[in-house]
Amino acid sequence: MKKAIIVVLMGMLIGCSSQEVRKTQEGHISKSEVKKTTKKKIIPVERVNFYKENKVPKDNFPIAREIGYLRGIKETRDNRTFFYENNEKEFLNFYKNLNIKGYGDNSYYWRWKFNLSEKEVNKILNENLCKVAERRPREVLTYSRGEWVRKKLSKNPVGKLKKMAVLERGKSGVIIKLLVEGTRGKYIIIKEQNIRTILGLKKDVVGRSVEIHGSKGGSGEYTKFPISTNPWLLPSGYFAFEEKGDRYYFYGGGYGHGVGMSQWGVYDLTNNFNYNYKEVLKRYYKGAKLVNAKDIKGIGEKIRVGIMTTGFRSLEHDKVVIEAGRPMKIYNRYISLETKSRDRVGFVSENGRIEIYVNHKLRAKTRYPVKVECPKAMISLLSVKRHQRKFYYPTYRGDFEIRLSATNRDKLTLINEIDIERYLYQVLPSEMPEGFGLEALKVQAIAARTYALSDYKKNRYKKLGFHITDSTQSQVYNNLDENKTSREAINATKGEVLIYKDNLVDAKYYSTSSGFGANAENIW
Repeated sequence: MKKAIIVVLMGMLIGCSSQEVRKTQEGHISKSEVKKTTKKKIIPVERVNFYKENKVPKDNFPIAREIGYLRGIKETRDNRTFFYENNEKEFLNFYKNLNIKGYGDNSYYWRWKFNLSEKEVNKILNENLCKVAERRPREVLTYSRGEWVRKKLSKNPVGKLKKMAVLERGKSGVIIKLLVEGTRGKYIIIKEQNIRTILGLKKDVVGRSVEIHGSKGGSGEYTKFPISTNPWLLPSGYFAFEEKGDRYYFYGGGYGHGVGMSQWGVYDLTNNFNYNYKEVLKRYYKGAKLVNAKDIKGIGEKIRVGIMTTGFRSLEHDKVVIEAGRPMKIYNRYISLETKSRDRVGFVSENGRIEIYVNHKLRAKTRYPVKVECPKAMISLLSVKRHQRKFYYPTYRGDFEIRLSATNRDKLTLINEIDIERYLYQVLPSEMPEGFGLEALKVQAIAARTYALSDYKKNRYKKLGFHITDSTQSQVYNNLDENKTSREAINATKGEVLIYKDNLVDAKYYSTSSGFGANAENIW
């Protein structure tokens, strides 16, 4: 999660009970307000589309299955509803409105804007569309002979841009399908992640610095300072745009995919609206219930984490270098070594074997995975850099395992095997600031624990020898220093996880809402 300045709201309602405050927050309409409301028949839908308006035929891209506990949620604190009508101007006005308030509106990403010239938009689309189509070929459709098909794109697939328009949105406002038409082709880009990517603002693509300016809810103005500059991925898929002259103006809201729990919403609810962690979880994960992880079959006490290289670039290491403040034991069934305090131990792959060096001297060779234990001290990883300040190198609890990579025998795979609760000590600081407070961190602890154990059960990295990674592919682990409040939150919720219909939930969370959360099937 990006760092943001935390400013606690002081304007609490005086003389109201917490129950009365919550009623107002959830958007209940008083009798007098009902009388004033214009009667208009609204037919609830999960998606709104603009095929007819843009004079293009519909595609046959399938909709993912619904997930009962990951449903769209209203985060604004007024009487507005989800978007049920195909009026693109309504979306534009919503994202332009700086007076709307809601849960998490104390984030500078509650509203944001930037602008580009027509030439810059043209360049971005031609550059990025090919990359997205190459990486996600099923999710970029080309119009050919009267129908939408999947095909490989040539260089500069758009040519000169003729039209860019939203084809489909979720009722939350998230863009699901974007139409791009140029002199060289007509395309539909599907899913918010791809749409955010093709409009990414990398400087080497745009050719200049592009600043995104943000606004907190109710502030009435954007920041004078940029909240982001040249991101490769737009903050969210909740935005609208308009063309004026030779420029495109983009107005958006939120940061992240918008499914599940809004972290800034959690901060707001727990600090300013008297919610406890159980009430927050109930609000964001509909129908889920809290249980203890020890009662779930198939889960052990330890989790295996695949450690990535500097910058989280790869799971394959050229070398692994470690040391500890106490002696380490290094062994497998064929070798056994013991080091002294502060001995530097290096591992490299050579001719299909792991070579082990202690203080630059070769001590052993083996084809088999090697275990490293140091029960009396944490182990420092000298061959990787993270963003801790207390230590120059990241340090780890638990044991290490070094093995030859399953996909490249010239590389190494590094695994940290650790107690699940202690694993969380080094997850929470990377996922939520300590300043959000104990109650908010309890919510994050349960979401993070559930998310990790859900991945554990899926076992998608089984062939590589671990359950999860230390990056955003799973959860960011050991990227920032530990802190006292995070540990307290983890200890206070020890073992607590969320289940839905007897299965661990996929506890999705994200940074900042735009005013409405999305259904999972409208994102993935």
